[in-house]
Amino acid sequence: MRPEPDLKRFPLSRRTFVKTLGLVCMAGGPILNACNLSSGENHPPEEKMNLKRARDYSGVPRPPIDLAAPARTETATFALG
Repeated sequence: MRPEPDLKRFPLSRRTFVKTLGLVCMAGGPILNACNLSSGENHPPEEKMNLKRARDYSGVPRPPIDLAAPARTETATFALG
């Protein structure tokens, strides 16, 4: 049996690794945005809010815990010392 050659790690410094990782992350944002634009599902924020409001929840009964919640709540501030 022949001994296996000594496999050394790829000589990559930590600084080079972090820079490369940062560049990949920075380049990934525009790429993902371009994919979203090409799919046709990019709605302005106002339109997204209207889409959420348009759902009909009138037929769904409210849970008892929501019905028992008080109409108005107030916060309390405590000083420790």
